[in-house]
Amino acid sequence: MKCRYFYYTICDFEKNEVFSCGATFLDFMKFIKIKPNNILLLKASFGDGKYNRNIGFDYVDSENMEDLINDDIYGYGDFIWVDYDNVNIINNMSSLELAELLYIGHTFKPLNEPFMNWLNNKYIYLAHDDDYWTKIYMKDIKDYKSVMHGKILDALKGRKKHIEPLPDDIIDYIFKHSQDGILFDFENITFYNGKTGVKISKLGKNYNYDKIFDVFKRKEYFTNISIYLEYSSRNKKWSMSREWK
Repeated sequence: MKCRYFYYTICDFEKNEVFSCGATFLDFMKFIKIKPNNILLLKASFGDGKYNRNIGFDYVDSENMEDLINDDIYGYGDFIWVDYDNVNIINNMSSLELAELLYIGHTFKPLNEPFMNWLNNKYIYLAHDDDYWTKIYMKDIKDYKSVMHGKILDALKGRKKHIEPLPDDIIDYIFKHSQDGILFDFENITFYNGKTGVKISKLGKNYNYDKIFDVFKRKEYFTNISIYLEYSSRNKKWSMSREWK
């Protein structure tokens, strides 16, 4: 099932881990500022990847990265990758290093630390049915603010040709509270009096898509744990209705 109308995320600042429902691989690659140069596919169905005989994995570099980004990731089912610096790393990989990657592909979690000195990776990307659920380990979790920012702008832009970026203090505030689990209701974006708004609700940490979706559809929780983020087309300014308690 694709998440069309909501976006839920938890940012665990201690583990450098982002969990989300409703954010696609295309979103990640479109909005992340520091993009991976090369991707080693630990689990994927990408037919145009390049095969490395030394380790038995397909990989993607600058020549076919756009093909992967625009492919039907949802159709893959499981989608797991790590980034790496250059081909010499995978050509000279040891058996133990390979075993560490096989563990990630099999268990959906790192064996030890998610960032391996020998690989020099910035990300471990774990997903099922693209945006159904995604878990990303990020060397600098603050970089995820650009993905969150991009998702908000895309949803609220509508037919507008331009919309001003969110001020740093507002995106920082939303990002800070994402550690508690927050949901953006993109199904009911408001348009009134020259303003465009989205409801953001603090749900608590929940790693089960079906439960998140059920809460989203019921909507009765929105009253006392929600804020409105609004953009005024008239004065080109962003505002929040209030702050979370």
